[in-house]
Amino acid sequence: MKGLSNSALESSRISGDTLGLNLSDIERQTLFEFFPQGLIAIDLETTGLSPLVDKIIEIAAYKIEPSGATVFSTLINPEIPIPAHTTAIHNITDDMVDGAPKLGQVLAELKEFLGEIPLVAHNAKFDLGFIVMGLQREQIKLSNALVYCSCKMSRVTHKEMINHKLGTLVKELGIPLVNHHRALDDAFASLKVFVKSLERLTNEDKHNDLKSNGFLFSLGDFDELTNEELPVHLEELNKLVREAAVIEIKYSGGQRKNEYRPVKLNSLLNTPDGNILYARCLLSDMYKSFKLKKITALRHPSAEQIREWLTK
Repeated sequence: MKGLSNSALESSRISGDTLGLNLSDIERQTLFEFFPQGLIAIDLETTGLSPLVDKIIEIAAYKIEPSGATVFSTLINPEIPIPAHTTAIHNITDDMVDGAPKLGQVLAELKEFLGEIPLVAHNAKFDLGFIVMGLQREQIKLSNALVYCSCKMSRVTHKEMINHKLGTLVKELGIPLVNHHRALDDAFASLKVFVKSLERLTNEDKHNDLKSNGFLFSLGDFDELTNEELPVHLEELNKLVREAAVIEIKYSGGQRKNEYRPVKLNSLLNTPDGNILYARCLLSDMYKSFKLKKITALRHPSAEQIREWLTK
């Protein structure tokens, strides 16, 4: 973690310069043209993919303001065992989080650090879904900070990329990323990717382009949400999402209303539109958000059908 304490929040804030995480003068100029008050890049590591059922184990935020850069970073004790398959990704073990603070304490500190400054994350719907769910459960009032997504933005500004995963983008754009899947390194990398996208906004109304192509929502949009429980007929989704399973869902919306469609599961998320299933539709080969309340049934296809869909 680049010298940061893993267990004490008192040591979780430090200058970005001390860590060697710096934007160039040109990058700073570009960023402040769009965000004169500053911007915060945020990332987290978790026990799994669904904020409705999984836990945060690491949070890092890199705040860049005209006065300089500061970092908030800490491990978190999830109070449950970390699954081996997620440890294999981020290398965070149960022993590492054993003495770390619990989520409620961390989120109270994090909210103070974030203030009302706009936020950016790669696949921000995922990261902010976890944070919003945690704030709601801890009964901590949300700010009205605007949230942007570096992945969403890159899909428009860097269409030439084979995909828009953070690992692919940093490699193709020549951005160093030493500890991929650790929160601080990924947060800073997502900021660099976002700035690269800002540099490509050349239209006369480029601020509107940023809003159209990079903006997701305001944290204040979540204020009236309730933490819905999974409907009884969807309780199996918890297990299936963890397995990244391929299933068929019947959905009471969209072009295929009330028809079964095959999807590869990604995560269960909390959004301003309610709780959703985020999954790759295997008919359109696009990631889509399906409102849980509109999923009326699910079924399991045969292994042969799954192979056929995945190899198309």
